[in-house]
Amino acid sequence: MSDPIARAFPTRPLTIKAPLVRWRAWLVALVGIPLFVGGGLVASYEILPVLISDREIREIAVPLPKVRVENGHCRSRLMLLQSCDVTLVVPQVGGGTLSRKVGYLFLQPGGGDRQVTPMGDPARPELASIDLGLERWVNRVITYVCMMALLVVMVIGTLIVPISAHGRRKVAAAMSGRVLHPEPARIAYAQRVWHVTPMAGGLASKWEFSRRKAAPFVVDPRGGIILAVTAPGAPLFPLDEDLTWIDFTEQERAALRAARDEVIRGAPPQR
Repeated sequence: MSDPIARAFPTRPLTIKAPLVRWRAWLVALVGIPLFVGGGLVASYEILPVLISDREIREIAVPLPKVRVENGHCRSRLMLLQSCDVTLVVPQVGGGTLSRKVGYLFLQPGGGDRQVTPMGDPARPELASIDLGLERWVNRVITYVCMMALLVVMVIGTLIVPISAHGRRKVAAAMSGRVLHPEPARIAYAQRVWHVTPMAGGLASKWEFSRRKAAPFVVDPRGGIILAVTAPGAPLFPLDEDLTWIDFTEQERAALRAARDEVIRGAPPQR
């Protein structure tokens, strides 16, 4: 770090008081996980029974002329995902009818309604299906597996949010109470996440703050260089423009701002 800032920087132990994300990370998990798990359970309840019954009859299924399609329609979702719902009216041996509702979800471009033929095992008409569903049985299985895998990934991703936030808070707590050293760094933003990279390159330290409008303490506007702090074995932690994320005294803040002005008037900070 350039001499003016190094000279002005306090040599006492410092405490990090930055507004790191806390409750919002857990809120994302508390809302997202039940939502994704519930969606998976509902989808499985609607999809799996028909998949299983169609597996039992798909090799021996024949047209069932006495079974009629009462209503049915197909909808295209996201251009590639087709969702079809059909109600079949199945005559019973002793008289009367059985209404069987079946749903099919499969990957296929296009959409719209289409003509279908009731199919099934004459010995078990209660498992009646349609030719569209039986022909695309493997496609439906693949679609279901992919959908469940995506939900699992989303659940894991939702869990990572509070876990990562907890990890960052632990790192900040471990840095607090130590003598911190000033370091120049570069910064990039992704929503509230600050990616702080050493001037020499390497892995970025990621910090998520609850204040969207917070700004870093820039020491070289031309080079886009900010001021961060670190300690042996610790990552880079950015300082905010108001210098309130560290327990500096007012005198220390004034000294750092004066040192920055001196750096800006002279040469860019050097390592």
